[in-house]
Amino acid sequence: MNKLSSMIKPMFWHPMRKSKSIIAGTLLLVQATFSFAAKTTDISGIWGSVTLQGDLNFLSPDLTKFQWQFANQTSVREDSPSGLRLNESILFGQVGYQLNNNVSFWVGYLHDGNHPLNKLSYQESRPYQDVVWNQSIADFNFTSRTRLEERINQTNNDIGYRVKQFFQITHALPFLKGLSAYLNNDTYFYVNQTSFGKQGFSENRASAGLSYQFTKQLGGDVGYLEQYVDNKSGNNLSVNNLQMNLRYRF
Repeated sequence: MNKLSSMIKPMFWHPMRKSKSIIAGTLLLVQATFSFAAKTTDISGIWGSVTLQGDLNFLSPDLTKFQWQFANQTSVREDSPSGLRLNESILFGQVGYQLNNNVSFWVGYLHDGNHPLNKLSYQESRPYQDVVWNQSIADFNFTSRTRLEERINQTNNDIGYRVKQFFQITHALPFLKGLSAYLNNDTYFYVNQTSFGKQGFSENRASAGLSYQFTKQLGGDVGYLEQYVDNKSGNNLSVNNLQMNLRYRF
């Protein structure tokens, strides 16, 4: 494990030892399960994002159930002799409708600038559709998101249809108002085989961390993201990411 990777994990394991040991064990179990499947290269990186969100109530009270979200995400990896390099630059927007207290439907568009190591960079268009379910029980909040996306390589027009299943648990922490812990997992499957990847399982992302609500509008998240990629070549990839997000709700 390299220097950046060795620094990332200890940042989140020392506070709240008991709860964090459970989270750490869960993430290590996920990582070990996938790592035994094939030869795996272990690297580190940073995944940062800025998220803006709100609803359309400012246009009309009748549009309160319609929501919107825009985000910019940047991924850098430490897999080059020169150190950290840009891997992905993502910009996306989506609109959704809150059907009831638990269920919402979303449609969105994502533009991804991909910069693979030692390969030509390419641009990707990615329309997608989401079904989201939320449920709160006591101080716990459970989220499930099922996504179908169409990955379009703008260089060769190849289209990959991918299903992503996301689960998350968050829990408010009693010793500091506005602070909560989160644990989530996101699993990817291709419906068809394309230049993006083989049919079937392609990637898993498991993360854990802390969220803090600075004000009613402004919040932030910081955590550890383990990204396992099942490559077509069989030489799979495990990326240990420091994950950071700054969010603002209008």
